[in-house]
Amino acid sequence: MSKDVIKTAVIGVGHLGQHHARIINEIEGAELIGVVDVDEKTGRTVAERLGVPYFKDYKEITPFPDAVSIVVPTFLHYEVAKYFLEADTHIFIEKPITKTLREANEILEIAGAKNLILQVGHVERFNAAMMKLRTISEKPLFIECQRLGPFSPRVQDVGVILDLMIHDIDIVLSLVKSPIKRIDAVGIPILTENEDIANAHLVFENGCIANLTSSRVSSDKVRKLRVFEKDKYFSLDYAEQTISIRRKSAQDETILCEELEIQKAEPLKLELEHFIECIKSRKKPLVTIEDGKNALEVALEILSQVKAATY
Repeated sequence: MSKDVIKTAVIGVGHLGQHHARIINEIEGAELIGVVDVDEKTGRTVAERLGVPYFKDYKEITPFPDAVSIVVPTFLHYEVAKYFLEADTHIFIEKPITKTLREANEILEIAGAKNLILQVGHVERFNAAMMKLRTISEKPLFIECQRLGPFSPRVQDVGVILDLMIHDIDIVLSLVKSPIKRIDAVGIPILTENEDIANAHLVFENGCIANLTSSRVSSDKVRKLRVFEKDKYFSLDYAEQTISIRRKSAQDETILCEELEIQKAEPLKLELEHFIECIKSRKKPLVTIEDGKNALEVALEILSQVKAATY
């Protein structure tokens, strides 16, 4: 039987977590009962703005939540997720799900044994343009992904592969639905000790090829995806939430271009509303822990190749 109100806390209210708190505070059917952050100034500022309690330690939250949104650095994901799963709490966890596959497998087992909802934060799945593409894409033959932007000092614990490229890995895996045959990757550290720019070439067993480029040392912010299929290709801009289709004319050899109608929305809001709805209706999340683990596995293979060649 579903609950009328899902009491929810946000663990980590920095750059992204504060938006989680804001949105959960607005969702009908959810109640934000508190925010947690080790930075007391940041935590209290967000808590006061939203009119909820602040906690410095997630183990001190009262009353105990039905669900939590985990938006802490990646190396803490496993520790925090395990604590709440063992306490029968539903989990939303930002990508990447954990730092290692062993950690991902363990929290998967706990969530499965306790029949808990565990949704992974691959937010681009909830981009309106991506949601439209998912309904019209048939059989991708070649995919080109570009995710570029200027350096941000807020992400220090992982490189660009686990920070940015993992978004596109998840999208590609969701579109192609075929085992990967081969991966070739290269990456370079420029401003940090981790890779700051990387490229990965994925060859799938069904013949599809995906080329992914991610950078956090570029001057312009680019979030684009191109999907090529027989007689047509789609061009998607995540930031603008737009998608166009170019196809061969039935009458001659010209190329027709059509901008598809998209009802734009805040992807993070759609994502968190979906999480709350999954808890209430007990339905499977669009992005499952298995999806998160699969994306992590590919990302770690890409990272291992980059480290072997560069570091």
